[in-house]
Amino acid sequence: MANKQVAEQMLKLLSDSKVYDLGQPYWKGMPVHPADPPFMFFLYRYHEHTKDLFEKIAPGFADSIGYVSTSMHSGTHFDLPIHMSRSLKVLGRDITKYEQDDGYRNLPEPLMSVDKIPPLVLRGILLDIPASKNLDILPERYEITPQDLELALSKEELTINSGDCVMVRTGYSRFFETDSDAYLHKFAGLGASAAKWLVDKGVKLVGVDNLAAGVPTPFEVHNIILTDNGRFLMKSLKLEELSKDRKYLSTVIVSPLKIKGGEASLVRPIAIA
Repeated sequence: MANKQVAEQMLKLLSDSKVYDLGQPYWKGMPVHPADPPFMFFLYRYHEHTKDLFEKIAPGFADSIGYVSTSMHSGTHFDLPIHMSRSLKVLGRDITKYEQDDGYRNLPEPLMSVDKIPPLVLRGILLDIPASKNLDILPERYEITPQDLELALSKEELTINSGDCVMVRTGYSRFFETDSDAYLHKFAGLGASAAKWLVDKGVKLVGVDNLAAGVPTPFEVHNIILTDNGRFLMKSLKLEELSKDRKYLSTVIVSPLKIKGGEASLVRPIAIA
């Protein structure tokens, strides 16, 4: 009976909530970091070609198969600490000792590859920085400060708990499909002090709606969140719908691919609010 009641409560919760898709689409020609390989997708085989291939074993049957070639850092993706390093060290360990052609092997705790990350179900907080300033989008190359984060948190009347997923909206996700130059080069992002503020709050996962995460110093925000503190980072999120509906508190679900030895994963996260 108890299990039935729990199930009914969960169904009611879901029926009263909305599911928000936080992932961006993937396509050939999509914006990726200039130093990364492009995202490539094509049909490896076609229905018109496979009809003859299967004619003897399954008359009339045909199929198609897509082929993808990409890095794990295209579009919406999930970074682990081993993705970045300082002086070739991650959390004080020489990361080069564990690198192989087919990924990271024999990593000592707390270092881990993406196949060791279970599906994450986290309390999600949206810090809508433009909205807290009565803006639609932040100015180009704007550096978000701890004061900006505190202002948004105060206006939303929320607190951050240890283990939360905090998603920081800049407004630049709108350019992902329409203006690659703006998305890749004109974005606003977290400053180093803001990244430190978040990890000091005990955040487990930091999410941002741009690709590079931080400004103005390249990769410093990554190093603070990943390399120095062992937290996770999720980038290229789509946060406009959460912002429009003013859903500042949600349940965020992220399920990375189980790629053995991987330093990151493409993901399609959702928020339930």
